[in-house]
Amino acid sequence: MNKDNFKVYSVSISGKLSWQLHALNNEGNEGNQSLTRRYYIIQKGMNEPEYVNGISGDMLKHIQAEHLHRISLEMDLPVSEGGKRFNPDRIGYDLDNELPIFTDKAADLSAKTAQVLQRCAISDLEGFMVTEKKGQTLKRESVIEFGAIVGLPTLVKTQSYFHAKYGVDNPTPYNVQVSSGLYATVAHLEAFRIGYNPHSFDYAIAPTQRKQRLDALLKSVLYTYLQPNGAKRNTHLPHPDFFEGVITVSTRRCPAPMVSPLEESYSRQIESLANTLNSLNGDGTVQLFPFETMAEFAQQIQVLIERSQPWESDDAEAIE
Repeated sequence: MNKDNFKVYSVSISGKLSWQLHALNNEGNEGNQSLTRRYYIIQKGMNEPEYVNGISGDMLKHIQAEHLHRISLEMDLPVSEGGKRFNPDRIGYDLDNELPIFTDKAADLSAKTAQVLQRCAISDLEGFMVTEKKGQTLKRESVIEFGAIVGLPTLVKTQSYFHAKYGVDNPTPYNVQVSSGLYATVAHLEAFRIGYNPHSFDYAIAPTQRKQRLDALLKSVLYTYLQPNGAKRNTHLPHPDFFEGVITVSTRRCPAPMVSPLEESYSRQIESLANTLNSLNGDGTVQLFPFETMAEFAQQIQVLIERSQPWESDDAEAIE
């Protein structure tokens, strides 16, 4: 692989992730018993659905947004007042509090969307949907997407153990569920949409700003896997001991291939897909960045930050 810079249309991550002794996925409590999240999956050769431990994509997206918030402030990216407060409505918080968001020239949907993209990097990357008082509804899909983290059948175990919460009065007994195992994870980033206004079919921010936001987004993904925030981390901080997979990058109008690690041959299939897409669309259309450890994953993210530029085109993108 050469070391030239390249334009990034989309990025996909497919990997197997091992977390030991964690309780990130608690759904709540029933009596004195904590409940862990589970999913049904159906794979080829199964006679019936398998019930496996998992962590929702909502959890991963929230963790990533939390890291992006800190990174955006550190990099001094433009962030709305709601974004600075990590308010879930972000730009909607500004509108609700009648903060100056739109100029007098921003009369139509296109102009207002452009100003949201210019004023708030977090809204740009994470998506938004807000409704003005007696006005229009502004929305844009997230640039980043996470799938649920799903336990590989037979390779994840949840154990329940007795615990007591001591206080001034009588101790409160309850059962805690803690999980260990190997999980499949997938994620997708549409780099070409950073700063893109779907109503005017152009970019609302300069190329240098788009590059800054791409770097912040990639860094937030790295931090998400390095520090998976969630339930009971004060006493059940996860033991991350394994992460392998493939980052794929497409440099033309072509999806970066992704295959779930629930399929044992996922890495070979991704390599084969990359070869096919390169044959169809030209050499270098898809580039692969494999990793076998968390440290190598971080190194590959660093390579992307150093060498990637956000893809752009003057032609319309059908994305909404």
